[in-house]
This record gives sequence, structure tokens and C-alpha cells, in this order.
Amino acid sequence: MSTVLCAAISASVAMAPASASAQSQSVIRDTEIETFLKTETRPVLAAAGLDPDRVHYLLIASDELNAFATTGLRIGINTGTITEADNPNELFGVIAHETGHLSGGHMMRTDEIERAARAPMAISLGLGIIAALAGAPDAGANLMVSSGTFGTLGALRYMQTEESAADVAGVKAMEKAGMSAKGLVDFFYKFRNVETFSNAERYQFFITHPLSRERIQATTRLAQSQPHYNTPDRPETIAQFNIVKAKLAGFLDDPIKTFQLYPESDTSFPARYARVIATYKRGQWDQALTMLDALIKEQPDNPYLWELKGQIYFETGRAPLAKPAHEKSVALMPKAPLLQLNLGQTLIAIGDKESLNAAVAHLQESIKYEDDDSFAWEQLAQAYDGLGQAGLARLSTAEAQFYNGDYMAARTSAVWSQKYFDTSSPEYRRARDIVMATSSEMGISPVEAETKRRRR
Repeated sequence: MSTVLCAAISASVAMAPASASAQSQSVIRDTEIETFLKTETRPVLAAAGLDPDRVHYLLIASDELNAFATTGLRIGINTGTITEADNPNELFGVIAHETGHLSGGHMMRTDEIERAARAPMAISLGLGIIAALAGAPDAGANLMVSSGTFGTLGALRYMQTEESAADVAGVKAMEKAGMSAKGLVDFFYKFRNVETFSNAERYQFFITHPLSRERIQATTRLAQSQPHYNTPDRPETIAQFNIVKAKLAGFLDDPIKTFQLYPESDTSFPARYARVIATYKRGQWDQALTMLDALIKEQPDNPYLWELKGQIYFETGRAPLAKPAHEKSVALMPKAPLLQLNLGQTLIAIGDKESLNAAVAHLQESIKYEDDDSFAWEQLAQAYDGLGQAGLARLSTAEAQFYNGDYMAARTSAVWSQKYFDTSSPEYRRARDIVMATSSEMGISPVEAETKRRRR
């Protein structure tokens, strides 16, 4: 997963304990999973009248079955929705339904979701975080010091009429994209009776998206009438989907369960991938690396395998060994912001001047693609601080605080950063912009006289 082993799933962050209420969910990041979702659903998003490049996925670390659409063209998907799907088409059917909410303007607008969407942009699927969740805080302690803030997701409610409209829109989008809507129908039928079961609370999707017999029947009739209803998933899509499911199992399940799902007798790539991660989580670091090297030998141009190798080295306190692995992942996939972030964080851990300068370059590259990633800005501030560039460090801190929604702190950091810059410099103007924007958000005056006084 990403940046820090948590790189993949990225950075170190204090995640809610596993026993925490379902109302507090953890937003995670992973380049491989996000790439799969963005690539495979691109035709559906375009068919729904959405700009695929502007739609963002929020991956929620929860085995509850749920998905939602919210402002900013965001689609949230619980990891449980992915793992419960029997095939890619079921998952894509759920996503198509959510595009119906987006195109129909049904998005939920709550402060909790906005915080969840904004704050944790660099939390990556990673071993250090997962270890902490599993009750082994020492394993992830080196990551916790640079943790971000997880948003929370409250209860979502859609009107039944909006659900039916989203069903219709989703089916039509799937058909227009040349894909079958059978997955959405199968998904509904598979779980249609969950509200009568004792574990109904697990299936939040059917609380937030209430089903009715009439709605299921109407969706089924519409889907079955479409020319592409019997069109199967492409073999390569199925193969990648199996890898995604295995990766999630490796990171989020107990190793015992992972080995039950993917026993040694299963020699497929997804199974071996899952076992590498589970082996690491059991504390068998070198064995995991040996197993991983075997996969890399088979797929030397797989950036996610190199990322995982870098994560394992980084999270076991071996940053110098992590560096070449992360460099390789970046070389193979230079436009992936989380991979750039992984390398930048590793270079900061190495800590010499050359490494810190390189870290700045890679973090700036990461931010070029995702300028609202608060964790990347935090890391950039740390790199500048290590180089003795106080003004840039304060300005980067202000950026991180701004994207975390801490406007008062961002305003203060921006004000203090201004004293280090010439008034005609772009850095000074950016600091001024942050002061103006945060003051506006808080409904207060920028107070130019006060900012000048504090800069002195």
C-alpha cells in the first residue's frame, strides 16, 4: 500500500482502534487500489456525464458493506464492499449506482464527510498502522509521531426516490460504457435479506441505501433489458481485482485469517502477495522480504512490489535500505504522488543534507499532483526545517494546516512565515493568500496592521 508502509496504505497515523464504533472510520490511501478503481471505472464515470479525472475515491478501512457519494465528486467505498464482491462487476455496479447520486446531485453534505475527505489525504495502507490497530503499538510507534488526522463518517441517509433514480442512472451508465449491470442486480439480491439477520448492522449500505422489493424488481427488469447484460468482466480486470482483494486481506485481516484464505497450496500471484504481507505482520521480516524478492524476480517492473519492499525496510527502521526500493517504484511510476511521498519520507529519515534536498524535490513532485495532501506538506515542512529554511518550513506548515481545516493555526503560521520572504516573492504572496483565505473562512478581518506587527 503506499508511502510509508503505510505508504501504501501511507503515513503513520493514529488510527481508531479496531473496536471503535463504526461511526469513526479511517480513510486510507493506496496507489495500486486507487489506480485499479480509476482505470476500470473510467468508462462508467464518463458515461454518467462525469469527468473521470475529477472524480476521487475515498477508501474506508472497514469491513462494513457501504459506499456513498459526497461533494467534490467523491465516491467513498468501504474496503468491505470490495472484499464482499464476488467479481469486479458487482463492485462496479455499486460504483455506477453512486455515480447516479453524483450526476443527480444527491450527494451528502456533512461536515464529518468533508473532514474525512480533506484531512487524511496521505494515510496509506501500511503495516505500521495496521500493527497499531492490531494492538502492537510498538511496531508502529516510529510512524505515529508524524501522524495525520482521520476524519469521521457519520450516518448517511438518502431518500428512497433518490435511490431508485440512482439505480436507473447507474444501469444506464453501465450499458453506455459497454458493461453489464448484472453486478448491481446480483449485489442487491445477495444481500436483500440482511436487515432480518442479527448481523444487519454490519451492512451499513442497506441502512444508508434502503432497499425494497419493488426497487430490486424494477432494477432487475431494467438491467436485464440492456444489450450488454450478459457481457462478462475482462480476464485482465478479474486478475487485477483478485490482486486488490488479496492485498486488502493481507493488510487488514489477521494473519491467521489471511493464511486461511490464501493457503500455501495456492501458488497464484494474489495469494503469494497476501502471504508476503501477512508474514511481515507476524514479525517475520526477513522471510517476508525473501518471499517478496521472489515476486519481484517474476515481475521486476511492478512498482507496487518495490513500494512494498521499501515500506518493509522503512517500517523496520532501515531507511537506507528502503531508499533504492522506493527509488525504483518512483522510476517505474513517476506520476504517482504517494510513491513520491514514500521516497521523500524515506529520505527525510536518512537525514543528511543531500537526502533532505532530494526529499524536497520528491515531495514537491508529489504535491504537484495532489496539492491538498496535508501529510505531504507536513513532510515538506520537516525537510525544510532540517535544511534550516525556516520560512519555507512555516509556509509548508501553514499549507498542511489549511488543508487539514485548522484555519486559525494556518493563519498564524502563514503570518509568521512572511517575515522570511521578500514582499514581491511568490512565497510571500502565497502566505498572504493563506491569511486572506483563512480569515475569510473564519469570518474575521485579515488585520494588515496586526500581521505586520507580528512579522517584526
